[in-house]
Amino acid sequence: MTVHTGAPRWWRATTGIAVPCLVAATCGVMLWSSAAPVVDFVYFMLAGWALVLLGIAWLVLVVIGWFRYRTVRRTLLAPAVVAPALVLVTAVLVVVQAPFRLGFLVSKPALADAAAECTFSLEHRRIGVYSVRSTRELDGGCLFFTQGGLIDSVGIAYLPEGAPHLGAPRRDGDIGYDHIGGDWYRFVERF
Repeated sequence: MTVHTGAPRWWRATTGIAVPCLVAATCGVMLWSSAAPVVDFVYFMLAGWALVLLGIAWLVLVVIGWFRYRTVRRTLLAPAVVAPALVLVTAVLVVVQAPFRLGFLVSKPALADAAAECTFSLEHRRIGVYSVRSTRELDGGCLFFTQGGLIDSVGIAYLPEGAPHLGAPRRDGDIGYDHIGGDWYRFVERF
C-alpha cells in the first residue's frame, strides 16, 4: 500500500476554496431570506439543508484528507475555521433579526413615501429592499404585502393610529401585528 504525502489539487481546492465559498453563499441566502418581515421559510429551509449537506461533504473530505493524504493541518485551517465561523455569525444575525432590521431601516423612507399615497393595488413592485405584491389601505394606514411566510400573507404596516391587535392572528382572515417602532408594524394575515 502506497502512502500519499501530498494532497492533490482537487482535494485542496474543494476543502480550501469550494466548501467555504458554498457555505458563504448559503449563509447569504439565509440572511437574504431573513430580511423579509417574516422569514421566507422556503428559501431559509433550503439553505439550512444545503448547510447540512455541505457539512457532511466537508466531513467526508476531512476523513479522506486525514487517512489518505495525511493532511491534518491543511484540513483544520481555513475550512474548519471559516465555514463554522460564517455559520455562527449568520445564526447570531438571524436570531437578533439584524437582516430584517437593516432591511427595514434602508426601506423606511421609500415605505413612508408609498404610505403617504396608499391606495389599493395588486401591482407587484419593489419598495426599498422589499418585493411588495399588493398594497391595501386600512383605517388611515397602509398594508404592504411582501414575500415571506409560508401559507399566511405577511408584510409591513404603517398604522399612525396604532394596531388594532398586537400578537398572533386569532382566527382565519385575522391580522396579527408586531410593533417595529413608531407607526410601523409587521403583520401576519392568517390564511
